[in-house]
Amino acid sequence: MSKKKPRPTVQAIQTVTLTVGTAGHVDHGKTELIKLLTGCDTDCLPEEKARGMTIDLGFATCELPNHRRVGIVDVPGHERFVHNMVAGAAGIDVVLLVVAADDGVMPQTIEHFHIVRLLGVSSGIVAITKTDLVDEVRVAEVRDQILQLLDGSRLADAPILPVSSKTGEGFEGFHAAFVSTVDRTAERGNDGPFRLHVERSFVLKGLGTVVSGIPCSGSVRVGDSLELLPMGETRKVRGLQVYGVDADIGRAGECVALRIGDVSKEDVARGSVVASPGYFVATRFVAAEFHLLPHVGQSLKPRTAVKFHVGTSDVPGHVVLPDLTPLAPGGESCVQFQLKRPVITAPGDFFVARMLSPVTTIGGGSVIAPEKAKMRRSKGTWLHSSEEMAKAFEDPMSAARLVLERDGLKPVGLSDLAREAFMNKEAMQQSMDALVAEGVAISLPSGKYVCLSVRESACSEIRDVLGEMHAERPLCMGFPKKDVFPRLSADRLVVDAALNYLLACGQIEQNESGLQDPGKAPRLNGGQVGIAEKIVNTYRVSMYASPRRDQLPEILEETEEVIMPVFEF
Repeated sequence: MSKKKPRPTVQAIQTVTLTVGTAGHVDHGKTELIKLLTGCDTDCLPEEKARGMTIDLGFATCELPNHRRVGIVDVPGHERFVHNMVAGAAGIDVVLLVVAADDGVMPQTIEHFHIVRLLGVSSGIVAITKTDLVDEVRVAEVRDQILQLLDGSRLADAPILPVSSKTGEGFEGFHAAFVSTVDRTAERGNDGPFRLHVERSFVLKGLGTVVSGIPCSGSVRVGDSLELLPMGETRKVRGLQVYGVDADIGRAGECVALRIGDVSKEDVARGSVVASPGYFVATRFVAAEFHLLPHVGQSLKPRTAVKFHVGTSDVPGHVVLPDLTPLAPGGESCVQFQLKRPVITAPGDFFVARMLSPVTTIGGGSVIAPEKAKMRRSKGTWLHSSEEMAKAFEDPMSAARLVLERDGLKPVGLSDLAREAFMNKEAMQQSMDALVAEGVAISLPSGKYVCLSVRESACSEIRDVLGEMHAERPLCMGFPKKDVFPRLSADRLVVDAALNYLLACGQIEQNESGLQDPGKAPRLNGGQVGIAEKIVNTYRVSMYASPRRDQLPEILEETEEVIMPVFEF
């Protein structure tokens, strides 16, 4: 019996760890263009075949020069399926905006364009399709419409290429521009905890439930444990594919399928998240930076019913402004989304908000943080706190500093800091090393961290307590730790670090009697010096017949209160 050849793995070909996604009006030729690019028909549903229209998300792999591949998500263009379009666009890095030469820029062209902008996509290419149906003058007119649409956006310099999927005319130039655009776009990094917004889930007979999507951060391997959210349970990855091929690792920016045991497909349906355990929580309240689109016809009221799209989920709820002043078209504000069902978010996630009636996209932005409770306008602190968090989460070091300061006086371990800042441990370690080097934080022997100011506060407290004890017993040479520590409020780990620092720099000293503040070291006054000389002389003369301490008051003709402090000194 001959040996079977091993199945090829994705590692045999270099994967470009980013995803391209289509956008554009219905029937403008997105699916046909993807077929021309990849040879793959992304319309798989019987309904799509019957109606000749994309309804749900489609996936394909495009082979690039130099043995590389990149994933493409094909989204539906009809206004009834914009929620599916947003779910697909949430994971893309490059947009392929498609405009038919005969129709030109249409309503869904405009809405899709705004959606990809709101989702933070800043790299793209525009295809003018169906050029075989029109003359060159019409193509030029459509190009002008597209330039007007893109003007002032981060996609203003995107290449615009005419191409016919039917005749192939213009494809060579379009393909070259497509490859160049992918090459210029920064690939996704693998730092951060693993998180995948589920785009689809299904059951393979005999193998179990499979979920697929585009990870937005981190990486995953077979055998890893992942948390299923909002379900809240943990399962192991039994199998893994990237672009339909068995793989050793799935990374952010790739189309990944995970086989997960002991879970139904309903429990991990679209909108669910599979992630590194312990990092993410499902909440009904989300603080966010919100931009109201300029072309919206009216101001946004302080509490407006919307549908909130983030990742692959869309949940109804309300967008709540921090005060009672309406937000004018084109305006920006920190807001809180108060939702009907929990969603899974992290700082920096892009989102889209759509009106419930009439159903239209009104704005979007980025998540500041998931929150546990409703905004309370009456307290007046929510807006300041949200603005502070939004600024802090702009870079890893600022985020690390924020969560460290937020934990206050309590030392925090690296794992807890990483979870609070939505980083992996390696990225948090780098940030903490930098903060320690800058003198912002200190590392404790236990492996935990506190702000430098916390140690400084503990140093002040130790010196204050020693000062009080010196005042109570002015002739005492030092105080045992067992007497000092119960009088301190700081955490014991911080106290140990502060004490070591004070001893090292000589601000306090340790002798046989215990801890001493050198500046408050005991000194005998004139009368006490005389008492001390009498005590010394008494013991010198008595030699081996030394008196007991309780006999000294009678011998020296002084009270015990006068003699004992000098004796103990």
